[in-house]
Amino acid sequence: MPLYRSLLLALLAGALNILSFAPFGLWPLQILALSALLALALHVGSCKRSALVGWAYGFGWTGCGVYWLYISMHDFGGMPAPIAALAVILLALLLGSYSALAFGLSAWLRRRWHASAPNVALLVFPALWALTEWLRGWVFTGLPWVSSGYAHTASPLAGYAPLLGVYGLAWISALVAGCLTLLATRKAPLVLVLAAMLLTGGLGLKTIHWTSAAGQP
Repeated sequence: MPLYRSLLLALLAGALNILSFAPFGLWPLQILALSALLALALHVGSCKRSALVGWAYGFGWTGCGVYWLYISMHDFGGMPAPIAALAVILLALLLGSYSALAFGLSAWLRRRWHASAPNVALLVFPALWALTEWLRGWVFTGLPWVSSGYAHTASPLAGYAPLLGVYGLAWISALVAGCLTLLATRKAPLVLVLAAMLLTGGLGLKTIHWTSAAGQP
């Protein structure tokens, strides 16, 4: 697939990903978009292209997620519209670099370690995805807005939140996405079982009341 087409698909997937967050709540879309992007990145052929695909995805995702900054700067702050729009675009490009890092490093480690696609999809990528999401929330004071874990506040994976936090949710959602990426391989039965276990485990944890009221409100 030509690079420009890969970038357009990644950009579209990132933009659609915003629908997985409140108030829309289409959480499966986040997993499906990440799975499609991972499959795309595994077949683009180079670390640089994988990073660019991740960057396009992150730009579409965070650009749609922080659009309100334009309203804040232009409508309420009086900033000229072109400058406010440029500021949002530049911020989205910066935030997209974290997704680029996750995908670029995944491709680089796959080559360096001669790792198989299952190892990358289930071990390397989910770990790097959670790490880069954490970095986005902390580097230069951080901006964890629309962090991928927040898409699952009402999904079956929400049961893991009291134990693992929002970045743990990012890791598990990336792991489920990795399972879906491998459905076309011989590992399909195993990864389906793993994905089902993760989802049902989250549902089970949601039945536990981790806190109880004490005293008067």
